[in-house]
Amino acid sequence: MFGLFKKKDPKKLTREELIAQAKENAAAAREQIGDETLDKIAEMMAKKENSEFSRLKAEIESLDSGKVADNLKIMIEEEK
Repeated sequence: MFGLFKKKDPKKLTREELIAQAKENAAAAREQIGDETLDKIAEMMAKKENSEFSRLKAEIESLDSGKVADNLKIMIEEEK
């Protein structure tokens, strides 16, 4: 499947050969999958990256973990 599971050639490939092989594999994958499907996948990935959940998750990850833990403890205590 796209050359991913081929046995490795014992000889070392040059950089140019590797690039050419990667381009061939990408072209074969694009042909097999189809441009329409690739466009749909790209659109879905973009929506996921731009979603409110992703934005909030990134914001929380950037915060100090001690402050996040303290705020979660406070929220849990308030619900009791």
